[in-house]
Amino acid sequence: MRTVCLHGPESTGKTTLATQLAEHFGTVAVPEYGRIYCEIFGNECDLEDLRAIRRGEDELIAAARRKAKNNLLILDTDAVMTAVWADVLLSHRPPDLDRIDDPADLYLLCDIDVPFVADSIRYFPDQATRAKMFAQTRRELEQRKLPYVTITGSRYVRLKTAVDAITSRFPEVAAP
Repeated sequence: MRTVCLHGPESTGKTTLATQLAEHFGTVAVPEYGRIYCEIFGNECDLEDLRAIRRGEDELIAAARRKAKNNLLILDTDAVMTAVWADVLLSHRPPDLDRIDDPADLYLLCDIDVPFVADSIRYFPDQATRAKMFAQTRRELEQRKLPYVTITGSRYVRLKTAVDAITSRFPEVAAP
């Protein structure tokens, strides 16, 4: 099973693209557990909240692996992003949140070249902070030596770039 994970700052189109990719490839997209958690409990997250989010995300991914088709699973986020959020929200990263046992096979790093859409759980609407967060998410992928492709442009261009990246990296994965 190949996994592709959407990565990057909030409000960069990750959820939309994850849904489009799952539809294109005839598989499932794992929703962002952190969003669900924060919608229920609020977004003032401490260490125990981040640990709960990490556990919830792992459970969603495990369940989705059983339902995925065409040898492909699309993740809206994963433990790598939770590690970044630990840095951002706590100013430190405990070892348990830093340890990534099963990273995705490919990351699609969504750029901040789309308008910010505010909602009740978003943190950083200003462009300067978004740019800092984008650099931090890219640095995380590079430090971990994880394969990634940067996704920019219009909705159509983003989808095309993502589909091309997936089919180029995993020729065995084909749309139905």
